[in-house]
Amino acid sequence: MVWDGAALDDAVHDAVNDLPARRPEIVVGLDESDSARAALRWAADEAVRTASGLRAVHALSWPFGAEHTLPEDAVRSLSFDDIDELYRSNIMRIFDAAKPRPDWILQFAQGDAGPVLVRQAAHAAMLVVGTPYHFGLGRLIAGSVAHYCLSHATCPVVAVPAATVGAAAESAPAPGKGEIA
Repeated sequence: MVWDGAALDDAVHDAVNDLPARRPEIVVGLDESDSARAALRWAADEAVRTASGLRAVHALSWPFGAEHTLPEDAVRSLSFDDIDELYRSNIMRIFDAAKPRPDWILQFAQGDAGPVLVRQAAHAAMLVVGTPYHFGLGRLIAGSVAHYCLSHATCPVVAVPAATVGAAAESAPAPGKGEIA
């Protein structure tokens, strides 16, 4: 069959209109830090405000990231699976504390957090990350997932500081307000 320009345009328009509407999605980086918890709260509020989907992504590059400690009287050694289960349950508790809507997703990924988050947010409306405060040499040594995301993401990135946790939350920008890089 040969399509002329107008017929092809109409066919493409009809095909696109028959596709299910895709909601914008907010991707948020999640770990056990105060800044990541603040980022999750901000992203959750923004997702509700904008009727967007939300996907929390936890990236783990073994052996780093496991901050879970055992009680002092625990003497047994843990397998990788034991540690993974403990760590995932901690992250799930943090996600559940945000009172997720049924369509919100918690995703576990393997790899360095910055590249994983940038890849996962490639088609997102925005990427939200927590940003801890580093000073001087600590910033150079620790690196910064937020800086990596700000430098490499193709979507808008919102960096939420840990200072928005607790009493400082009143001074934090409301979802939909503040700076977006």
